[in-house]
Amino acid sequence: MASFCNVSIMAFLLLLATGAFLASPGLAFEASERDPAALAPESPSSDDEGILSSPDVHSYLVHCRDKVGPKCGTLFVEKIFLGKSEEIPTSCCTRLVNVVGLSCHNALTNALILRPEFSDKAHIYHKNRIHIWKYCELQA
Repeated sequence: MASFCNVSIMAFLLLLATGAFLASPGLAFEASERDPAALAPESPSSDDEGILSSPDVHSYLVHCRDKVGPKCGTLFVEKIFLGKSEEIPTSCCTRLVNVVGLSCHNALTNALILRPEFSDKAHIYHKNRIHIWKYCELQA
């Protein structure tokens, strides 16, 4: 029974993440690749709305999601948004740092943070996102 529950939660998270990547605009994905502390999102202005909802942003988020992959993506979502304590495998850290990159990592995280179910704890998720990146840089 617990196994079925865990699988159900994982499937829900993966669907939620995929939906967020496809339906939500990403913020701060143009931030500097070298400065994770400078990646806190700003509130979008009315001028930004056209840019944030553009097909280019959607394509970028899908591209980033595909680079992460489902296995590593699920681990990162659990770690950042659910506070899971499980260790992230070196293979996922290497993929994050060398394949996905900081811009994609931030864009995907920010797209999820924009979802109403996550926005109330955005500061915690941003901190977790930066922590994951720094951890993975050391592992990769």
